Amino acid sequence: MRAAGLATWWALAAAIGSVAAQTPAQIQSTPVPPATAPAKVDDGITVLFLGDSLSLCGFGKRFDKRLRQMPGVKAVFSYMACATQPLSWLKAKPYANVKTHCGFWSIESAQSSRQPKEFEDIYGMRRGSTPKGHAVPKLEDLLAQIRPDVLVMQTGSNLFDLFPDHKTVRPERDASQLKKFVVPFILKAASPQSSLKKIYWVASPISGRVSQQVQDFIVEQVRSYFGPAATVIDSRPLVSYPYRHMEHDREHFVGEDMDEWADKVFGIISKDLSTQSVASLKPLSEAFPQVAAAATRAATPAQNADNTQLRVSARLVLKSKPMQVEEFLPYRESMVGFVYDVRRVLAGKYDDKQILVMHPAYIGLKQQSLGKYRIGRTYTLRLHELEGTPWSTVKRRDDSGRIDLQPYITVEDEAKYPGSTGTD
Repeated sequence: MRAAGLATWWALAAAIGSVAAQTPAQIQSTPVPPATAPAKVDDGITVLFLGDSLSLCGFGKRFDKRLRQMPGVKAVFSYMACATQPLSWLKAKPYANVKTHCGFWSIESAQSSRQPKEFEDIYGMRRGSTPKGHAVPKLEDLLAQIRPDVLVMQTGSNLFDLFPDHKTVRPERDASQLKKFVVPFILKAASPQSSLKKIYWVASPISGRVSQQVQDFIVEQVRSYFGPAATVIDSRPLVSYPYRHMEHDREHFVGEDMDEWADKVFGIISKDLSTQSVASLKPLSEAFPQVAAAATRAATPAQNADNTQLRVSARLVLKSKPMQVEEFLPYRESMVGFVYDVRRVLAGKYDDKQILVMHPAYIGLKQQSLGKYRIGRTYTLRLHELEGTPWSTVKRRDDSGRIDLQPYITVEDEAKYPGSTGTD
């Protein structure tokens, strides 16, 4: 990893409030929730909080602290994992065994102590260190073990790469694709086995790398999926952009702006919770059976995507320029788009004259050798659609402007995703 990139993230981690020093024994493995539900203590609710890399930048720690100070809250379990999106938290393929390699933080209420049990492995904890791989906790297990009353889900930024140019929304195609990443999560959250009575979905604040149209579309679609079964919080009006301490990707930030965002989200949620007795509410599966019923008709990308292998003879005509490391930190992988003229379809079905193939440019912050791909040369490519693979939400750059083309990935590259069989 480049020294400048590490220095940036050392500074970022240092700016996060109360980053406690950890001993080697404390960072040996990713903690898991207790095997049994926390003991019932008088009246009070249990809150489960899930967050992505923005939570690792300070939102999660501050929001967790505010929750623990709130009257009527007896237990809080917070899990923050970098590079996650809704499906990352589910057991369904292709994310069943997914790990986060760019940061993990958990804060769990402990039955025997007033102080929560805390684990963190993020950039900058020790000079020159980078986070280890940690399995992303699964919603199914957390619901069964913790039995939470309330779920707060902070997510959204890692869905932006579903939109090829980060600017244009094609409602028919994009609505279908986005739904596959969100509705299966709703299904689990509102299942008959779930104890949840309230869900708060915290959408991303303003991102400088995507258009307002893209963010509008995501918020509107998520609200339509949940209907009245959840409160979807649009974070964009809550904190001003550009942020005072912003990273190169124009999306991650730290400091007082992050605190302001966490405080305002907490204010919205605490005000809503104070207007009702959560204990008197029915579980979501009973209060909104139509949500669970609708969710059963959705499938994850792995279940829905056509996994038929396509094999083509194609001539390389355009190579996009890979992103610089600073542009996709804190993430560890990125992709780059190549366009090929299709000379012959050898197996499968493909009708367009050109095909867009996304190749890994960086894996684990290591630059991949793409020198074997040369403009004008013809290659035999074995391909799968990018949708339905763990690579589908990885940061990418495509300079072709061909947003009309469905992106593909080679079978060989698909197997290189960290945590896949045969890879680290």
